[in-house]
Amino acid sequence: MSSKKRTISNFLVLFSPLRARRLFLFAYLWALIYSKFVISVTMICLFMMSIFELNFEKKQPLQLNSRLHSNWQNFISNKAYLAVTVFFFLILTTGIYSSDTSYWLERLRIKLPFLLLPFAFASIPQMKEREYLSILYFYLILSFGSSLLVGFDYWQDYSIITENLGKGQPIPTPVNHIRYSLMIALSIIGGMILFVRNFYWKWTWEKWLILGMTGFLFFFIHVLSVRSGILVLYASFLFLSFRFAFSQKNYLISLASVITLFFTPAIAYNSIEGFKQKVDYTIWDWQQYYYDLPLRSSDASRLISFKVGLEICQKEKWLGVGAGDLRKEVHKIYDERFPEITDKKMPHNQFISVCAGMGIIGLAVFILAFFFPLFYKKIKPDALFITLHLIIFASFLTENTIENSVGVGFYVFFLLLGIHFLNTKNTNPLPN
Repeated sequence: MSSKKRTISNFLVLFSPLRARRLFLFAYLWALIYSKFVISVTMICLFMMSIFELNFEKKQPLQLNSRLHSNWQNFISNKAYLAVTVFFFLILTTGIYSSDTSYWLERLRIKLPFLLLPFAFASIPQMKEREYLSILYFYLILSFGSSLLVGFDYWQDYSIITENLGKGQPIPTPVNHIRYSLMIALSIIGGMILFVRNFYWKWTWEKWLILGMTGFLFFFIHVLSVRSGILVLYASFLFLSFRFAFSQKNYLISLASVITLFFTPAIAYNSIEGFKQKVDYTIWDWQQYYYDLPLRSSDASRLISFKVGLEICQKEKWLGVGAGDLRKEVHKIYDERFPEITDKKMPHNQFISVCAGMGIIGLAVFILAFFFPLFYKKIKPDALFITLHLIIFASFLTENTIENSVGVGFYVFFLLLGIHFLNTKNTNPLPN
């Protein structure tokens, strides 16, 4: 074999499609925390790998993927993948009656992963349970590492940041603090699943490392003091406790878990200064809104944004004002009814935002697409898949979770990971 052919052969071994996909999947997870640009790059790479392949034995190495037809069949035969694309096409459809084209295109760009990634995941070969759990393990390590960095930065400016928590300002995080807290919450659930399944990469003691990292993240999310992350985590724990109680008929352990969850916030309030500051601020914040005081705090502003969104919903009930014109309509109502507010927030509720932009019909389609993968006959949801939906659904009540690239990237990745693994797991059962 010539040196040139040997070099090409070694390259193909090192950068096989399977290894390349793993690299891009891990890079995507890293990018969720550290780089929006890399999210886009890895998404495009995963999509392009489903369309093209490299064959250095031919004059033109870049060829159409030999499995393109098969990939397409996998995609269209699984209605859960098609349901995910609905989030993109809903925005696309409102372009017909949106006058603000630039804002509409911005919304469309943010929703692009809902169009490209379903086909990319449908093109990935069958994923074994170990591969699936390895991704969760990497995500746990990534979350743990980022929490150490955030914690170190907090420790360096402890007094200033703690004081700011009492004023409603968050602890500095690599990405939006609310999305970051949701990521930490899911990584905690993932860590619990890894520990229960006795997973490890190489050494058996790794399961204790997994337990340690999970426990630290549980402590860290209270230090982070982001209410959205804490609330969805507690809701997930309650669900898993009840699920365990009914499936295993072990009500004592579930009761103990519920009692522990009930007392944990009280313990955190009396032992974590930042958490106490955030709770006290929240109580003060709600008083501002209840007594209609002129000082507009974060929660009061959020509730006002609900009012603004609901008013827009009443304007065009069935089809909405168009995703492209939503921002314009929001600013218009703020100028008319709340002229003293300079920070004009979009409705801090995903369902209200969808209804305002796409009407009751669009909201109905949105909700159907959201829940469809949970009840699709080809998918048997596991604890993580159900918990993901619970976390995202709960966040929708107080946030526009999927109105920025990080929120979309986080949700669509773990949604498609679950659809891919759970579907192949059902059609090609793994040995016990």
